[in-house]
Amino acid sequence: MVRERKPLLAYRMFEGSIAEGNPGLCVTRQFPEKVRDAFELGETRILWLSHTPGKDHHNPTSIGTLATVISSFIERYKKCTVLIDGLEYLVINNGFQQVLRFVEHINEQVMQSSSTILIPISPNAFSEQELALLERNVETIDHMQVVGRDKDLSTLIDQYR
Repeated sequence: MVRERKPLLAYRMFEGSIAEGNPGLCVTRQFPEKVRDAFELGETRILWLSHTPGKDHHNPTSIGTLATVISSFIERYKKCTVLIDGLEYLVINNGFQQVLRFVEHINEQVMQSSSTILIPISPNAFSEQELALLERNVETIDHMQVVGRDKDLSTLIDQYR
């Protein structure tokens, strides 16, 4: 989990991992072209969480299918990076308990591989209890620990891998 109000650090870490040659999958609430314009992601697959049908659009209420897509990607590449930007949106569409189960399932997949999952979350969007449940079994990076430092982002990812 990456604690930050806007997901800039998580995207920069994701971008750095892609630059190192790791396969990446980006799941986002932001429009895919906006993400591509802001970050150098090459041919990285971007899934847009949207109720609008289309290629690489994913209905946010189909959280089970999303878990399957992410799990399959992790199984296929073993050492990859997955960014899930829009956890708050998934909660709005599915409820907190279902999203917590989703995060736990994906985390179990990651623990069995050399992969990394980046989930930016805005702490203000969750209650203290919900944050504690989300962060219980994952490493957490607070953007304030990194801001202002010239810390190599790939080293930061490796530290939490």
